[in-house]
Amino acid sequence: MNGGYCDKVARIDLTEHTVSIELLDERLKERYIGGRGFIARWLVDVMPVDLHPLDPQALLAFATGPLTGTIVPTSSRTEIGAVAPETGIFSIGSVGGSFGTKLKRAGLDALVVTGRSAKPIYILISDEGIELKDASCYWGKDVFETEHAIRVDNRESRLSIASIGPSGEKGVAISTIMVDRVRSAGRGGLGAVMGSKNLKAVAVYGSGSVPIYDPQSFWQECQTLQKAAVKKYFASRWKSGTYGALTRYNKAGALTTYNAQKTAFEFIDQISAEYYNEKFKIGMRACIGCCMPCWSIYTVQSGKFKNLYSDSVNASTFKELGARCGMHEMDAILRAHDDLNRYGLDTISTPAVISFAMECYQRGIITSQDCDGLELTWGNKDAIIPLIERIGKKQGFGAQLAGGVRACAQEWGADAARYALHVKGLETVATDPRGQPSWGLGYATSSRGACHMRAYGNFEYGGMDDASMIRISGTTAIGERFGTTGKGNAGAFLEDMHAFGDSLGTCKFMTRADLGFPEALIGVLNSATGANYSADSLYNVGERISNLERIANLQRGITPADDTLPERYLKEAVPEGPAEGKICELEPMLKEYYRHRQWNWEDGYPSPEKLEQVGLDKEGNDT
Repeated sequence: MNGGYCDKVARIDLTEHTVSIELLDERLKERYIGGRGFIARWLVDVMPVDLHPLDPQALLAFATGPLTGTIVPTSSRTEIGAVAPETGIFSIGSVGGSFGTKLKRAGLDALVVTGRSAKPIYILISDEGIELKDASCYWGKDVFETEHAIRVDNRESRLSIASIGPSGEKGVAISTIMVDRVRSAGRGGLGAVMGSKNLKAVAVYGSGSVPIYDPQSFWQECQTLQKAAVKKYFASRWKSGTYGALTRYNKAGALTTYNAQKTAFEFIDQISAEYYNEKFKIGMRACIGCCMPCWSIYTVQSGKFKNLYSDSVNASTFKELGARCGMHEMDAILRAHDDLNRYGLDTISTPAVISFAMECYQRGIITSQDCDGLELTWGNKDAIIPLIERIGKKQGFGAQLAGGVRACAQEWGADAARYALHVKGLETVATDPRGQPSWGLGYATSSRGACHMRAYGNFEYGGMDDASMIRISGTTAIGERFGTTGKGNAGAFLEDMHAFGDSLGTCKFMTRADLGFPEALIGVLNSATGANYSADSLYNVGERISNLERIANLQRGITPADDTLPERYLKEAVPEGPAEGKICELEPMLKEYYRHRQWNWEDGYPSPEKLEQVGLDKEGNDT
């Protein structure tokens, strides 16, 4: 391939303080494209299954795709991956901002980090090369303070920075890696992986460009894609980002409320997009090179949190801190959201473990004495906001919650475990699968635990036309919200589609429907790189990545029994509201999913025929 790549990977050993540059392997590019595919392949190749995620030799990788840093809409994405300390399985997350674009412009496709520095350190990447610099003066600072200080100290405001907050330094299992202040990647504790290496940040700025194989054809393909994306998404994103969907979830009875004791929030009007837009929003922003501004800037102008000014509100902000935890004071939600970003905490897992503790408190499993004297009543901002700080600093009761929901449930006993909402150790997002069943299947089958972004289906509420539904499942029946027919097929297709999308460097906010189909993307990919992918061969790359991640999970002890959901979703009917009486009918969807995947129902492994098709053996080696 003669375009799209810089053809260079930087490998850094923090123990020895050495940097080496190696050429990108052509077969790796052909079979895995970039981003998530590269990281999955590297993790299988170099991470022994018994190596602890926080061992110095554990691998932490940052990888871009061939479209990252180009003019393809939404192509600013970077994948960050490691074995997650919270779950013990792979976690590869996608993040926007400008980090990936600037890494490519500095001449690198990827950065692979191993080892542990004897003292805090950060990596500075520029046109001049790679430097390992002392970060002792930044250790203990929050994410915002760290980024500001690094830019000032290097006299370069254009640096894009991936950093950790105090939570990553302390090894919190629900810490993440933050990029450009408010974007995060690495659910399952990748911030702790970075902290275990004494790596505070990676800062990058480059002034080069990404080589393109056929610039004229590439320009034409990009224009076609951009026009379609703007027509489809711009207006709704400009108005209310992703948080505009909140009311829809509530009306569908799919909004996790009070740790999923209910699925509709009685205070929805006080946390709605309309209320936020009127009282707090002051503007919208987009990642570099993106035509769809999906995150907003806000300010609080009165009350206890007056003069708060921050950004990056999304649907999870209001779902997780609002309905899930019972908070309905918007200024408090925004303050808590800002604190999560500053500490470098997962904005899904942290509210999830707090709401779990709140239900355990409600039911007398834990008491105020266990909780540092805090009253964990629903919606109590005077408990939630201090808890975020204590989790971020791993102090007091916060040190228990820092392990995540599964760890707390194991410590608090069987009575608590029935209220623990996680899959394979990763907390569910606050979309209740009793009101949106396909997301339940996605939680059960996701390769990194209960992640909604692996399949990310939108067909149950009008997000796909009939032709698209037939394309992904063979039937329009998947549009029936509480039905199960075809949803196993659809889930597998979407997982594979997003696997190759995460490898290209594109964003799911554009590619979650027809614009993510392989036939929609082969034009920009082939004209950028000079490759000759067909729709089928590009889709096969996604299948290869999905099956490789599956094999890696099986090697780490995951079994088909783990492809399930918390008991509450499976057996406890919704008590009231739009989804009253519903449970998530997982089994028929899961069986259809396994059949589509050609996975063995007994041991979970792909069939010999499937392995041959995707070019892997049973151990995950390329054939």
